[in-house]
This record gives sequence, structure tokens and C-alpha cells, in this order.
Amino acid sequence: MQACSSLKGFRAILPLRAGVRAARPLRVVRVVVAQGVPDRPSGGAGRSMSSSSTPPPAEPPSPAPAKEQQAEEDYNSAAAARQQPTPVIVNVAAPSYTSSPASSVTVTNEVATSSVLSPAQIYEKAAATGAYKTQLPWWKIVLLGTVAGCYVGLGGALLLTVGPNCPGIASANPGLAKYITGAIGFPFALLQIIVCGSELFTGNTALCFAAWLEGKASIGGVLKNWVCAYAGNILGCCLMVSIFSNTGLMPQLTRGAEALAIYKTAAPFKEVFLKAICANWFVCLAVWQCLATNSFGGKFIACLGPVSAFVCIGLEHCIANIFFVPLGIACGANVTLQQFITLNLIPTTLGNIVAGTLCMATVYSLLYGALGRKITGEPKTA
Repeated sequence: MQACSSLKGFRAILPLRAGVRAARPLRVVRVVVAQGVPDRPSGGAGRSMSSSSTPPPAEPPSPAPAKEQQAEEDYNSAAAARQQPTPVIVNVAAPSYTSSPASSVTVTNEVATSSVLSPAQIYEKAAATGAYKTQLPWWKIVLLGTVAGCYVGLGGALLLTVGPNCPGIASANPGLAKYITGAIGFPFALLQIIVCGSELFTGNTALCFAAWLEGKASIGGVLKNWVCAYAGNILGCCLMVSIFSNTGLMPQLTRGAEALAIYKTAAPFKEVFLKAICANWFVCLAVWQCLATNSFGGKFIACLGPVSAFVCIGLEHCIANIFFVPLGIACGANVTLQQFITLNLIPTTLGNIVAGTLCMATVYSLLYGALGRKITGEPKTA
């Protein structure tokens, strides 16, 4: 008899506790999300649930049949309520480079979000980034340009160590050998330049020119950035040539450096110029894609594709050539510095400028910026 009464009391406790849990109020969750850069790839996975409410104290258990029935009814009503989606209030913050106020929306269902900015947002961010670069003091631009030149030299040394020293792969599968050469070295150099912070002349041709087209920078600021970044890139590349010439590692760099120095000074002006346009088009696309994402993995993927493509194809990048050709001359290539400057560096630099200013900045200003609004007569939106 005593065991049976204990069981009846135990049965009464279970639904009663369930009813207490069901009586808790539904929670409204507040999530702060930066516009265009959400934290999760899907709305459901990106919600963070938090509540400051505390559950009501549990009532003492009672074996009374009336309370048991009431608890079951409360549990069933709460279960039905749980089928309805919990509303989520999302505060959408405006980008830091605009003056638009923050807005909020109420979401009641799963929302698919993207971790990549839209093309218009990328261009707006590119112009804002270029404006910031044009306002830096000249000595900072030179120093940051020197750092970028060193990163190019480090990546170039890795490229020369791996690709040209795989003759077996090159003879059996030349396409694969070119891809290995392109995928190793230079994508990492651009990733270091963008993530760690430095000034690369070729990418700045697009960013700073976009800032000028949008009225965010003066032409004097643009030219100051280009000249100082270019000078710093030269200093950094020459520093790395000097360092590697005295490391004892020249035997593993000689095969590729000599071949590149001869190859890059053998083509006519027109070919070098056109290859330079294509090369910096790839580089600026990589910079554009890096602006679209805030994650380190996203930036790495953004650099890997375009940069490995231009190296694999065999295009001309003026800053990379400032490392490769002088290093090849130091290794014994039958090329002079005058030949390098006149036959390669000048047409490559001009082609890189055309790609950044016309193929990237001007085109996207026509699509999403001030040049397009002048044609259509549309006012600038916030």
C-alpha cells in the first residue's frame, strides 16, 4: 500500500513540473548584426539566444487529481505555443563610412543571410578605403610600401623555390607545373599585404582612383599615394634581393630567377603592356573580393584564385618584376638594369595603371558610383 501511494505521488509530480516549465514566458531575442557582414551563413545558425528572465519557483508537489489535470492542460497549451516561431528583433547597423541611422526589423522565420557584400557595397567600401589611403602622410605610405615590397619578395622566393625546381612535373605535365608555381607564393604575399596592412602600388591604382571618382580624394592625394607606394615597393623588393643574395640560398633560386629575367625582357612593348593590363586586373579583382568579406578564410580564397591565375598564365606585374628580374641579374642572367627598365618595367607599370583605373575603378563607378549617376541623373542614395 505504501509503495502504491508513493507511485501515485510520483505520477502527480511529473506533469506538474512540466506545467511549470511551460508557464515560462516566450523570450524576445535582440541580435545586433552588421549590414552585409553577418556572423553566420544562415539566419537560424546565427541567432544567439539570451534572456535575463528567471523561471518562477516550482510549486510544492501535490498528489491532488485537480492539480494533475491542470498541469496536463498547461503542458498541452505550452506545447502548442512552442509551434509558433519566436520573434527576433534585428538591429541593422549602418556602415561606418555612411551617416545613415541604424534601423530595426522583426523577423519571425528563418532568414538566409550572406557573408559577402553586394557589388555596390564593395565599390563603396573600395572608394572609402582609397580615400583613407590618400590621407596618410607620405612617410607612412613609403614605410608601408616597403613592407609590401618585402612581402612580395618573400612570396617570390617561395615561388622560385618550388615551381622551377620540379623539372619532372614540368616535363610530364607543364600545365600542372604552372599551376603549382602560381598557387604557391604570390597568393600568400597578397594575403599578408591585405591582412597585415601595407601599401601595394598595383592595388592602390584602383582604390585611390575610385576615391577620386567619388569625390572622396583629390588628384594630388592619389598621386602622392601612388608615387610613395611605388617608391616603397621598390625599396622593399631591393632589400629582399639583397637579403636573399647573402643567405646562401641562391642555388635553389637561380634556375627560376635567370629564366624569368630573360623571359620578361625579351617580349615587345605591346605584348608586355597588354599582359600587364590582364595581370593587374586579376590583382585588383582579388583586392575587391577581399573587401567583400571579413573572415580570414574568405580573404585567403579571394587572393588564391586571381593571383594564382595571373602567375600561372604568365602575365606581368610591375612590383613582382622588381624582385624577380634584379634577382635574376644577381644570379648571372645576361640582362642589364637599363634593359629591364625600358623593356619591361615601364610598359608593365603603365599597363597595371590602366587596369586599376579603367578596368576596375571606372567601370564600377559607371555601374554603382558617381559616373553612373551623372549619366542617369539619379541622386546619390544614403
